[in-house]
Amino acid sequence: MTVKSRKCRFMAAMSVREQTDPMPDLATENNKKRPRQQSETANGARPRRGGRLTEARRQEIVSLVAPLFLEHGYEAVTIDDIVDRIGGSKRTLYDRFGGKAGLFEMVIKDYCATVHRDLFTGIEKHTSVEKQLVEIGTHFLNLILHPRILEQHRLMVSMGRNFPSVAQMFFQAGPQTAYNLVAKWIRQQQAAGKIHEGDADVQAELFLDMLTAKHQLALLTSSFECTSPKDVAKTVKAAARLFLYGAAGTDRSRT
Repeated sequence: MTVKSRKCRFMAAMSVREQTDPMPDLATENNKKRPRQQSETANGARPRRGGRLTEARRQEIVSLVAPLFLEHGYEAVTIDDIVDRIGGSKRTLYDRFGGKAGLFEMVIKDYCATVHRDLFTGIEKHTSVEKQLVEIGTHFLNLILHPRILEQHRLMVSMGRNFPSVAQMFFQAGPQTAYNLVAKWIRQQQAAGKIHEGDADVQAELFLDMLTAKHQLALLTSSFECTSPKDVAKTVKAAARLFLYGAAGTDRSRT
């Protein structure tokens, strides 16, 4: 068979293949890969389209999605699970929140913000430093021992190895921000001459860590001993006095 005849047979075969197996339409293929938009939410209402996400709606989404992550873990929750819970479409979920990862970050930051927002609630600035410190410690310990916050802590510890960036985000938004807020209060007391000069950042870390170690670990491991309100109050008072006066005791007249 000549080269020319082989070429003719090859071209004829290609012509038949094009008729039976046409080139795929890229636009059609892309449309197939796009998430199908749902016309209605789980409760029958049409999903929101466009517009500004109100704070009320954001809080509603957090309250709906948070239990999914806390109960099942980040990896086990799917986009379909989230859409079924909050309504709307997958496209809206990605466009507005950055998908599952964006929603998870929003949940974590919201929980952390709750702790920080309430940390100094009801603190009387004109009372003694010791009383203020006891109130700060009591607020902080009661907040982080809340069942919802404990579940969040368990989840972040379990995710730390496989998702280090998420764990880092949690540490910065949660514990580190709490340290910073207490350090700011310490600097204010130092400037007023009520607390001796020192590294306020380290002092804040030491004070908060004195509070959490025993009680938080007990509840994280489901051991409910020594976590009564009376025991919590005892720990906070002892930590505040040790922080201010030291184990050997110092002059308390400055406070």
